Amino acid sequence: MRTAHPQAETFRTRLLELASDYLCNTRLPDTSASVLFLGQFQGQPAVWNMTLATLAHYSLTEPDFIAAKAQGLRISPFIEIMEGVEGVYQIRVGLDLAVIDEPVIKKTIIMIRNYKRLALGKIEFGAVQT
Repeated sequence: MRTAHPQAETFRTRLLELASDYLCNTRLPDTSASVLFLGQFQGQPAVWNMTLATLAHYSLTEPDFIAAKAQGLRISPFIEIMEGVEGVYQIRVGLDLAVIDEPVIKKTIIMIRNYKRLALGKIEFGAVQT
């Protein structure tokens, strides 16, 4: 059995103390949210530091998405995982929704935890926004 990184264990303890499955650092509803939660990545316990936002939010705030939109390119829902440090991974998720709220956060956490082929980089899925 593999041991968890200290950050994952510390965060697990914090969630237990708060009787919560995740921490959201954003007032909801909004078009983006910052969320921390536990999961697995490549067979190891991981703390996910997630930015969850609507595609419309990304198309107004992120240079790559603004440029794609200006060129008339389609923006697909996506998951993007960046290199982690000691069990903490940055993850960006873009969904084709009008707003991010608590049910969306819970469903997204379930999706991430159940997705068996998570890998570093960007994964596009589902319908696209034009």
